[in-house]
Amino acid sequence: MPVLALPIVVRCALWGARWLGGRGDLDDVVGNVHSGAATDIAGPFKATLRDWAERGETAVFLALPRPGLLTGMPRAPLAVTAAATDVGQAAYAPTVGGALVPALTRFGPEGDTGVLATWAAYETEPVPRHIAEAPDVGDLSRRLTEAVQEATNRLATVGGIPWRGGEATPPPRASVPGLPPGLAPRPLHLLDRAGDVRALALAGLGVEESGAALDASTSAERTAVLRRLLTEAEATLVGATNVLSMSVAGWRPA
Repeated sequence: MPVLALPIVVRCALWGARWLGGRGDLDDVVGNVHSGAATDIAGPFKATLRDWAERGETAVFLALPRPGLLTGMPRAPLAVTAAATDVGQAAYAPTVGGALVPALTRFGPEGDTGVLATWAAYETEPVPRHIAEAPDVGDLSRRLTEAVQEATNRLATVGGIPWRGGEATPPPRASVPGLPPGLAPRPLHLLDRAGDVRALALAGLGVEESGAALDASTSAERTAVLRRLLTEAEATLVGATNVLSMSVAGWRPA
């Protein structure tokens, strides 16, 4: 599968919210969401966004659910939650309900492969406005900083993979590759940080799965630390993206 700096539903949320607000063309949304991620697209991606627009939706949120941890998922039938958990991501319409779940599959012979993004549409319940607007950028930032520091200290104690806390704190950027221009700087920087921390945690888990540790106990402890960090990073990524989507939609100040 293609390795993206950010899950494809982050792009879907922000480009989708921008289009719902009357900016850009839907074909441009399709191109921007899938650029570098997929060579072919299937499923009701455009039709679902049009349906959300017709029903009055103005924002698109995301969720990054994992087994036993439904980060960001709205209330939905079990089959919907299972489908989103299976691929680890979903985009949804917080006001009117409904979700888009992408599956990325590689096809073609070695040396000439493509990636098919197949989107499936599902029904979900709307999210109450006071819950949707609850994320606070300052609180999310503080929790992420604490999680990085804790993981850094724990990994150093158990003899972890090379890690420096500063590596997870990129300098603020005016834009992030793949995302729309003109996004609110504070939540955008938080999104950027969370994406980097998520990538570091996933890389560390990959190292552990390859059997890098000298003993099972050390590997188990390092894996537990990295999974906790991944959980916090993805919760922050969801919160920051949804704050940005609300800003794009005019729900709250930029």
